[in-house]
Amino acid sequence: MFLALKELRYEKTRYALVAGIMFLISFLVLFVSGLAQGLAFNNASSLETMNVDHFVLDEEAEHQLTRSLVSDADQQVIEDGEIDATPFGLHMTMLIREEASNVDVAMMSVDLNSPIAPTIIEGQTPSEGQALIHESIQEEGIEIGDVVTDNASDMEFEVSGFTEDQTFSHAPIMHVHEEDWREMRDGEFIVSTIAIHGSEEEAAQVGEQLTDSEVITLDEALAGIPGYSAEQGSLTMMIVFLYIIAAFVLAAFFYVITIQKLNQFGIMKAIGSPVSVLAKSLLVQVMVLSAVSLTLAIVVTLGAAQIMPEGLPFQLTGTMVAISAGLFLLTAIVGSLLSLYKVAKVDALEAIGGGK
Repeated sequence: MFLALKELRYEKTRYALVAGIMFLISFLVLFVSGLAQGLAFNNASSLETMNVDHFVLDEEAEHQLTRSLVSDADQQVIEDGEIDATPFGLHMTMLIREEASNVDVAMMSVDLNSPIAPTIIEGQTPSEGQALIHESIQEEGIEIGDVVTDNASDMEFEVSGFTEDQTFSHAPIMHVHEEDWREMRDGEFIVSTIAIHGSEEEAAQVGEQLTDSEVITLDEALAGIPGYSAEQGSLTMMIVFLYIIAAFVLAAFFYVITIQKLNQFGIMKAIGSPVSVLAKSLLVQVMVLSAVSLTLAIVVTLGAAQIMPEGLPFQLTGTMVAISAGLFLLTAIVGSLLSLYKVAKVDALEAIGGGK
């Protein structure tokens, strides 16, 4: 370790360039990961904050909540059962405003005293003719007390407050009173899906009793959101390729540096230094450079997140940072394997002779 650290201090410029490349790659990985997680949350924050793992949907809905319509018979099965469940309605619509652009929203109606009710950050619980909307709607100039018109039903709603973490398919959710939802549906409360508050075994038992519906997991519900899987798949592929590129780039850098030091390795082998000592020295350098680069990348990424526009979906949790850091360290070690092989196979006499 002493040898490795001493060389890092002696060859500052060389290793600073390597650390700079590692910083840029790790920063890019963290930034894209934050965007991927932010987009995923913005696409379905309403479902993820419900803290439920299963939903009841119409079998023919293809796991899409906005296409689902749970039959009265299946609703009755769940009501008669012992499992805790919360039904809600959901569909996409558009708000019409006078002398302003229209706004796409997801309209939802749910018992606002239920466990999956949204968190109100400003304003109050809506009564009939009122609605709660996600706070992002304020970017469109809509404030508490404004009146908006639903394009599908021509019903008018007064904005009574704002919620947080309530989006669906990248659109803000507008929560309306249950009586207004019934009025839109000719006096009947149309249930799009039912959130199940129970274990996997309880959910499976419910699924066996349903005739026209099925029980799906949260992941399946997320994948059913139009564009969700394609969006996440593209970003995940980008991240995977970044790790692959990082492995090749780091392998090339450390291999070139190792080639330049072959005569030194040869001399050390000739005086009795075991391969394990030389390999340990190389690994220490890789780990030190990776740790420094990662730390700087994390600090810069978190700092950049603070100055990003509010409308940009970016979310980087501690778990994601830890996973990304671990994968990057693993990538750096994998990238150094070629150099380790070269060190292990170096011939002392040839290396010394090549250095003359």
